[in-house]
Amino acid sequence: MKDRMMPEFDLRADDLMRLRTIKDQICAKMFGMEPVVNALLVSLLMRGHVLLEGNPGLGKTMLVRALGAGLGLEDGAMGRIQFTPDLMPSDITGTKMPDDNNTNRLKFRQGPIFHQLLLADEINRATAKTQSAMLEAMAENQVTVLGDTHHLTHLKPARDGGQEYQVLTPFMVMATQNPIEQDGTNPLPEAQLDRFMFKIRMHFPTAENLQKIIAAEQRRLPGRAEQTANTASTQDQALVALHRLSGAIRAAELNPFVAQHISNIIMASVGQLGQTQGINHSDMAALQQFGDEKIAYPLGPRAGIALTLGTLAWAAVALVDPAEPEQLSAKTGEALTAIALPALRHRIKFHHDFASTDRNEADEHDNNLRQFITHCAPSDPAYKIPILSQFEAGAGLGL
Repeated sequence: MKDRMMPEFDLRADDLMRLRTIKDQICAKMFGMEPVVNALLVSLLMRGHVLLEGNPGLGKTMLVRALGAGLGLEDGAMGRIQFTPDLMPSDITGTKMPDDNNTNRLKFRQGPIFHQLLLADEINRATAKTQSAMLEAMAENQVTVLGDTHHLTHLKPARDGGQEYQVLTPFMVMATQNPIEQDGTNPLPEAQLDRFMFKIRMHFPTAENLQKIIAAEQRRLPGRAEQTANTASTQDQALVALHRLSGAIRAAELNPFVAQHISNIIMASVGQLGQTQGINHSDMAALQQFGDEKIAYPLGPRAGIALTLGTLAWAAVALVDPAEPEQLSAKTGEALTAIALPALRHRIKFHHDFASTDRNEADEHDNNLRQFITHCAPSDPAYKIPILSQFEAGAGLGL
């Protein structure tokens, strides 16, 4: 029986055009951040979450607001939690409090997690107990408080072109963390990291983009809210387009070599080299060495899911010509090149080479991951995506 909430739609040119329009609106406000915007839209389409690592002041809050404005959401649909060491789980989820109208009765009061787009700022400054309060929400789109379950998403009627749909409202966490070596931070546990579709390392803007940011802030009048088209019609059109695109993307097919590559990455990470396909002798020997000497914590099934959904959605968001939606499968090799590193860097751990002096630990980790992904590629001449060289050139979100 097919899932009625996620029907198989055809990939439509008008939906792709609407998606590109949303992306252009966001990128017009977020200078030099198109790859990050692409990742957010991919995550939104596939109902994932994004972890951003970088120092404060790089525009993460503005990014959430720009995404909400592009979708036509009201300000109340977007929320922010500042994580601190004294934050408690109930400060996030909410709790039961005496009812104002009946003090003998307890009534649930929602916490700040009840938003469609949530910025979880500096999440690694909170304790592990508080971080764990996000697990159920990110995995199940719900929270359980004192035995009662409260849903974070709901079905909403939306009209587009005279047709009515039942769409599921979005819930996406965009969490930020300071570089892990900073004082007062607590590394996220593996179980929580695995709930993030992407981990993106944000770098300082270029001089050109920095000047644009400063000029935009200089022209902004204090206390004046930005004018956005937050109408019910705009929101309906955006949510219906995302709804149809999500169904169409999930029904699409990967290039067979891409599907084989993804399977190889997962199986090689757990040492099951006999379950890999199409890898030549030299790459197989390199993967054996990775397993024996470098891999400290392997990948799991969620990594394969993230790679598959992320590859299909990235092709739709960033690569396919909206006038030629049938080209999606052919673009999935290039899409895998763009998303493999941010989809995997927080899920796999390598033994760090402390003898290396030319790069820090995070750079060394990414370099190991690039090599591992490349060695897992099928060696068939028809699969021509030069994974390692494109990563080294900074393609997609690789650097």
